[in-house]
Amino acid sequence: MSRGENNMKKLEAVLYLEEVRMRFEDKEKFVEFLEIINDYRVHRMSVGSVVEKVEEFLKGHRDLIYGFNNFLPKGYEILLLPKGPVQLEDAIRYVQKVKDRFEDTNDTYKAFVKILTDRNKYGMSVGEVYHEASVVYVFVLTN
Repeated sequence: MSRGENNMKKLEAVLYLEEVRMRFEDKEKFVEFLEIINDYRVHRMSVGSVVEKVEEFLKGHRDLIYGFNNFLPKGYEILLLPKGPVQLEDAIRYVQKVKDRFEDTNDTYKAFVKILTDRNKYGMSVGEVYHEASVVYVFVLTN
């Protein structure tokens, strides 16, 4: 990353934090958000954990979640589901996209389906699903 790009990213982060601070007028809430970010920054929290905590913290603030996604590593973005109920056809289309994307690595698709099955079977949280899926995808992307 060039010096100019690095400075731009820092400016974006400052502007984003200012937006979060203004949205959560309660200083304690904003400090809580900063603690989550700092715990991740100093490696006390995994990406999956920070995604889960930030998603819960920013619940109801889709624009802030969208903005936070800009700072997450590729593949860890918080999914913003459409407002309203998701139709079965939408879910089927999404699973088909995953299958198409990983058609050369059938084991990856099987791992994805297992994660979805485990979510239903064991009541995994959304954060746990993100974490499990990210582990699979990072493994695939790095090998």
